[in-house]
Amino acid sequence: MRTLNELEARLTLIYGNSFVNVKRLNWINLEIEGKENSYLIILDHEGSGLIKIDGEPYFELDKYHVIIPLPVGKHKISVEMSEYKDFGEKVHPSPGIPYYAELDFNAYRLYIYGTQVLDLIKSVEDEELRNDLIYALTKALKEAYFETISNDQLFIISKLAKTSLDLSRIYKELEYRMEEDKNREKYKKGLEVLKEELLKLKEKYGKRGVLIGIGHAHIDTAWLWPFDETKRKVIRTFSTVLTLLDKYNFRFIQSSALYYEWVKEIYPELFEKIKVKVKENKWELGAFYVESDTNMISGESLARQLLYSQRFYLENFDKIAKILWLPDTFGFSASLPQIAKLGGIELFATHKVFWNDTNKFPYNVFKWVTPNNDYLPSIAFGNGKGGYNSDFSVSSVLEQYKNWREKDQPVLYSFGYGDGGGGPNEEMLIRAEAIDLLPILPSVKFEEIKVNPIDEWKGELYLETHRGVFTSHSKMKLLNRKAEVSLREAELWSSLAGNYDKERFRRLWKIVLKNQFHDVLPGSAIKDVYKVAYEELEKVIEEAENIAKEAMLKLLGSQGEEIYLFNSLNWDREEYVEINGKFYKVKVPSIGFTAFKPEEVKEKVNVKEFEDYYQIENKFFVLKLGKEGKLLSLYDKEAKREVLKGPSNVLTFYENIPGWADAWDIEKGYEETNFVVKASSSTVIEDTVVNVKYTYKFRNSEVYQIVRIYPDHRRIDFITTLRMRDRELLLKAWFNFDVNTDKAISDIPFGVIERFTWQNTSWDMARFEVPIQKFVDLSEGNYGVALLSEGKYGVSLRGTSVGLSLTKTPLYPDPTTDLEEVTFTYSLYPHIGDWRKAEVIKRAYELNIPIKIVRGKSAEKEKSFVKINNLILEAVKIAEDDDSLIFRLYDVENVRDECEIVLPFEVLSAESLDLLELNRVPRVVKVESNKVRVSFKNRDILTLRLRYKIA
Repeated sequence: MRTLNELEARLTLIYGNSFVNVKRLNWINLEIEGKENSYLIILDHEGSGLIKIDGEPYFELDKYHVIIPLPVGKHKISVEMSEYKDFGEKVHPSPGIPYYAELDFNAYRLYIYGTQVLDLIKSVEDEELRNDLIYALTKALKEAYFETISNDQLFIISKLAKTSLDLSRIYKELEYRMEEDKNREKYKKGLEVLKEELLKLKEKYGKRGVLIGIGHAHIDTAWLWPFDETKRKVIRTFSTVLTLLDKYNFRFIQSSALYYEWVKEIYPELFEKIKVKVKENKWELGAFYVESDTNMISGESLARQLLYSQRFYLENFDKIAKILWLPDTFGFSASLPQIAKLGGIELFATHKVFWNDTNKFPYNVFKWVTPNNDYLPSIAFGNGKGGYNSDFSVSSVLEQYKNWREKDQPVLYSFGYGDGGGGPNEEMLIRAEAIDLLPILPSVKFEEIKVNPIDEWKGELYLETHRGVFTSHSKMKLLNRKAEVSLREAELWSSLAGNYDKERFRRLWKIVLKNQFHDVLPGSAIKDVYKVAYEELEKVIEEAENIAKEAMLKLLGSQGEEIYLFNSLNWDREEYVEINGKFYKVKVPSIGFTAFKPEEVKEKVNVKEFEDYYQIENKFFVLKLGKEGKLLSLYDKEAKREVLKGPSNVLTFYENIPGWADAWDIEKGYEETNFVVKASSSTVIEDTVVNVKYTYKFRNSEVYQIVRIYPDHRRIDFITTLRMRDRELLLKAWFNFDVNTDKAISDIPFGVIERFTWQNTSWDMARFEVPIQKFVDLSEGNYGVALLSEGKYGVSLRGTSVGLSLTKTPLYPDPTTDLEEVTFTYSLYPHIGDWRKAEVIKRAYELNIPIKIVRGKSAEKEKSFVKINNLILEAVKIAEDDDSLIFRLYDVENVRDECEIVLPFEVLSAESLDLLELNRVPRVVKVESNKVRVSFKNRDILTLRLRYKIA
């Protein structure tokens, strides 16, 4: 029997001999007469390209797609090149050297099957099986003996083959022309012998398990390349997949409705071909508008990711997606399975849980239990070589099968080149044939993904890596929050005013949804991406604010110069507003307006200055603010207790150089090198409110902060401006609370989550930075403290201390991260009672959704349009299919109760729907004139459609 090197060398030469009638071509006016099994082979190209046949998109040209099947007949061939390589590297584009060849599939299969056999030999330790495989391959190659190989064939495999043979040198030093091998029957005989021997071994050793193969091309909406390049990647990838689906029997999955919108707009003929494959069940749709982040975006954003993707699929493919396919998103909110089910999803699939750096995720197939104690069947795939970009190599299949826990259920195997797109190639599909022939490997099937989960997982799917994505790119995160809030305001007021423009809101929402992609919002893309994203989101905010203003003026009745205050939240508010540089206390009714009429402020904020600190007293607190910026003491007069166990609002810079995943990661040992920064100056400005202004300087960076104390408000604001110049830093603000608790509550999309704050287990230790949305709260039985946040999403929870991450300045992939000035607010809210009694979530909404100030004129001085109790109102919009009103509400307190909605018009009917506004969700709903009463259960998310009588 031959050695492995001897076998590999022979297979490499067979690979060269699989290309027959090789001819070098020229791109100028290229026309080819395609025969059966004829191919275009492109060598030494630079950049990425779209191969067109007779002017129509046909195939991808990239590092992994250079052997391109040709259709039969005479065709014009052209190529459109991009300056970006597969992973965003910029080059001077070149279409390379085109060759024509016909593929001898007997030789080609012999080569691929043979290399799969070699891979299996190298991957197993069973000596008997190894020897049997070596014998089988030796016997087959004895039939396919070497005679000759042409110079052109040598040149091709010198570029394509991975081998120990120095093919490049052989080609260069070959001084005479060699001819192609004309004896083709021996390759057919060699393949037949190999198949016969493998069948014997399959009988002897058996097969193990079943593998469901699904073709896939993970395409980042933007990452190391801009959005425009992704459009080109999508066209190239989809063209390739369609070409392969016409030739091979397999299934392909692609998420992101945005990509289908692009294809429909740019190449409608290509889109029609996709529709055919979807109808044939060869092309699986994955839900969401893009593969978004799920921790930092609002519940309503997740609802719209489903609403707009599923509606697009239904309109264009006559079906909705049943799979939420998020292989690469950086962790998953605990409420995601509940939201997904309300969007028509029947299966959740991801790979990312296997990136954990501390603990091993225990399941492949599981019931992901929702906050309301339902569950979504879920699957974690790709645990092993290749991940979600697998290639059907034996070593990849073997490793993933070995790591698959539920071996009584099929292994889900996702194959195809991804991240930069591309998807499957022909070699992978032939490798799959070989896997089916080889012993001890799973049988390969291309069929619908189905799971029968038994094990349960409840709570978030926390990713034990990429913890820095909650912080990188401050402006991106703040713009996302402001865009979500601005659209909420605009939709609510224009729905009530009767000037809701559906198409306009769809357009604005889709811009926001696109920029919530899991490398854009998390701050892990290149600078060119943020140039576009910032401008787009700023325009969305401006347009939404204009829409809201127009609607509020319509609700007032006419133009004018009188000041009115609007509140879009579903509770009465008593707060301070700033008008012309002065602060006034005001009351504004639930979802309504009031004429500006300042409330009397009986209390005052008293300030005493000492050598090292300011003592500031309002109705509720006595504060000691150090002149170097720390909050030294916070005494609650009403509760008669100190709130802090140590100095707080301690601004600390940490050196953070995590390696390749610079923007993504926070080092486990980030605290090793730290610098507590002290304010270089402080100033007190006394008015209705007291502002203490601080300036911090660290190296070349500056932080400006205003600590704002109100006369009779429990909220203390920290208005912060960053001017960062230094790189590889993480900045945190630490608060040390004197409360007796071992858990923290924070909000998630459409709900809250409770996390253990002590480090008892490896799972606890791994959660050293976790996501929040608008607040984190630490409460004991009858007292607590909340930290409220405007666009800051990452916190460390350590016992009863909280470290809010303010900025992170990586060098890669965008060394200019956070160079722009950005201003945001975080607030301290000590409270009597626990987080529920103190209505912490309402205070968090108030920080993020300020009272709107509008100049106009109204016959009414005060009006509440809608009153809602017991639930949080997340959104009001006009229904997709008619002019009725949609109310989105959710329970945050984990109770069963009834919600009453009081409206300014007679309600004709009300029904409970899913997020898609298509299917009824069972619920008791009663209508009485202008009132709607609806029952709800623990952690419910409600979508109500109200048809009403127009006055």
